Amino acid sequence: MKRKRPSEILIVDDDKDMCESLADVISLDSDYRVKYTTSPLKALKMIKGGSLSLAIIDYKMPEMDGVELLKRIKEASSALPVFILTAFISTELIREAKKEGAQKVLSKFMWPDELLKHIKSAVE
Repeated sequence: MKRKRPSEILIVDDDKDMCESLADVISLDSDYRVKYTTSPLKALKMIKGGSLSLAIIDYKMPEMDGVELLKRIKEASSALPVFILTAFISTELIREAKKEGAQKVLSKFMWPDELLKHIKSAVE
């Protein structure tokens, strides 16, 4: 039986330690291959390759905030599911992100198994 190719997930967060922690958690599941960057502008270049299954992006970043990055991702790849991950969750952010096409707005403080559940739902 042929093994399916792992889904590629991109993490974008200006905190490299956060990128590495998320990558470690997500990579525990062999169904996922993780790339990450601390630069939203570099992320946009990575998305243009077209092989991604999901982008998980931080909300607060110096180059541009997560909602602006979300808008630009959707211009480049409208079908790509995007999660915004934030420590600063609010109903206003959720409303704005959903309006711009975010599939989920999630707290950075969730349990790893909960994050993996959301990822599995998005990539299937």
